[in-house]
Amino acid sequence: SVNYLVDKQVLSGYPDGSFGSNDSLDRASAATIMTKVLGIQIDYNAKPSFTDSQNHWGAPYIAAAEKAGIIKGEGNGIFNPSGKVTRAAMAAMLVNAYKLQSTANDNSQSKFQDLKGHWGERFANVLIDLKISVGTDNGWQPNRSITRAEAAQLTAKTDMMQLTQKNVLEEKEIITATSYEDLNLTVASKITAQEIDSFIAKYHSDSPLVGHGQDFINAQNQYGVNAHYLAAHAILESGYGKSEIAYQKHNLFGLRAYDGDPFKYAKYLPTYGDSIAYNANYVRERYLEESGMHYNGPTLAGMNVKYASDKGWAKKIAGIMERMKPFRAEDYTYAKKLPKSPETLDVEALSNEIPYKMYLDGSSAKIISSAVYYYVPYPFDLKIKSRSDVDVTQNNVGTLTPGTNIFIYREDPNGWVEFSFDANGEKYWTLKSKLSM
Repeated sequence: SVNYLVDKQVLSGYPDGSFGSNDSLDRASAATIMTKVLGIQIDYNAKPSFTDSQNHWGAPYIAAAEKAGIIKGEGNGIFNPSGKVTRAAMAAMLVNAYKLQSTANDNSQSKFQDLKGHWGERFANVLIDLKISVGTDNGWQPNRSITRAEAAQLTAKTDMMQLTQKNVLEEKEIITATSYEDLNLTVASKITAQEIDSFIAKYHSDSPLVGHGQDFINAQNQYGVNAHYLAAHAILESGYGKSEIAYQKHNLFGLRAYDGDPFKYAKYLPTYGDSIAYNANYVRERYLEESGMHYNGPTLAGMNVKYASDKGWAKKIAGIMERMKPFRAEDYTYAKKLPKSPETLDVEALSNEIPYKMYLDGSSAKIISSAVYYYVPYPFDLKIKSRSDVDVTQNNVGTLTPGTNIFIYREDPNGWVEFSFDANGEKYWTLKSKLSM
């Protein structure tokens, strides 16, 4: 049961690698499990109505579960996200989430004495009648806190039963791919955020993309494009996030980076997560949908016809995917086809200008620790496209000595500050963390 839900990316263990099978399940975690197993679209900026859950880590999942009618509060606008889930409450969530009320006989007699007259009697009886639950050695124990293992077992059995009966809440289809190159990119990947991060860190430990593995998973879940492909595409297009456009504009996929002046025209994205989301939405609508203007099949091979002039583009991305996690046909034979998001992200509405923070005229700062300074606020060694007069081999100007006073002009979103040694003198860039403002 645990492995089934882990494979569906519903469950994850603790940081130490354990699952905590005997630990009690809290209410926020239960809401998270239910929204994930049902494939409910998550708005990560959403807040639930409950006053005690507004800033909780599980707020987006609690909000989604509340909106779907899966959970209820404890009264007075309180949800109690850290409170323990009872077996009766878990039964109610499963029955409501999978709409099982009409599947069993509501008038069936309780087989367990401790259920008779209990508020959760009807919900427990549904699970018992469907053989999802068989009770315990000491009655059904509706008021006992449910363990993580028990919750996983009940959830997995309910979900598998629904699949067997074809009352599925998420589409499944038989996939016959033999490699990543001909894999349908609208099916869910088997890769995890940790596997993405580990692969990037292994080859480029200084990559800005390290730690952003979850952004690829989030884009997959929200916009219906395989996360494994998205990660490999970002790696190929942005040089592991180290190209100047990727670093300065957070534009991992070259959105609108036209050949005439790619840095100037490339769109600016506030975060790497935004860049991944915009690309997923763009690719799904235009290249992976039959109604899309550039559709030629929902695979890398199909995309290659219209997306890239490089005939080897698909093979390159498939190769990165293979190195990241070797292809196994059995992983995708019954893979879930991801729903297309009804939302369309408007690429044209994005600005191509970097939003600098401007300092007041005459502002100054002092160097507090040894700091490298550059002509361009870009610390990597790929081609510089923002200035034709600066070659990457010449970008590193030198090192600033602690105690040096400088004039400062503006700050970019990555924490670089433009400065000069003399008022209105030649300008350079160094990190704000090296300055006392």
